[in-house]
Amino acid sequence: MRKKTIAVLFLVIILSAPGVGALSLKDLLKGSISAALELFKREVMPVDGYVGVDVGKSFIIEGAHWWNPDYYVRLDNATVEFSWWIPRHVDVKVTVYKVYFGIIALHYATYNDIWWTRKEVGDGWIGAFFVWGFDWKRSGVSQAKKAYIAYNLPSAQDLAIKNVTILENGTVKMLFEDNSTKLLSFEEFESFGNITVKNVTFKHIIGPLYIVREKGGDKE
Repeated sequence: MRKKTIAVLFLVIILSAPGVGALSLKDLLKGSISAALELFKREVMPVDGYVGVDVGKSFIIEGAHWWNPDYYVRLDNATVEFSWWIPRHVDVKVTVYKVYFGIIALHYATYNDIWWTRKEVGDGWIGAFFVWGFDWKRSGVSQAKKAYIAYNLPSAQDLAIKNVTILENGTVKMLFEDNSTKLLSFEEFESFGNITVKNVTFKHIIGPLYIVREKGGDKE
């Protein structure tokens, strides 16, 4: 009877472990960033690039013209929840601001979890596909230091990307609308399309209005 109980408990643990596509969450987080992005691209959304962001910092999607707002995406938090040494769930929280002239910001949206999903930013999307810098633990929540976020920018005419393929060696093959191609290393693909990361604060004024303040020496 005791053996049956143990066997049933073991089966329940296996069945309750969350999966991402053909990979378990554990395999995904122990794998490479490039493999995770390729799977995310196939399962969730088309990708024009990705960016690694430390918790508390923001990455910036620039407007097409000087009069168009930029979108600042601030990484508020990233956590991994464990049970019996197995990662069960990842949460990645961001706040998005529309910023005019690099100073005036309007709250656009707060997304409590963008992990393995896509959320709207302007006419494009963002989604988190990998986290880094967390401790593996038997149970409880572990704080991650960094999240990797993919983006899709349909209105970025200077990109005009038709398709992105991440090859087995990590090289990125890009197919453009004019059917030309370009090969990049996975590192070169990070922040592709002039995406920048900054350490800024948002001082609340009234309602949805904020003032952006950049911390000196923290621009990447």
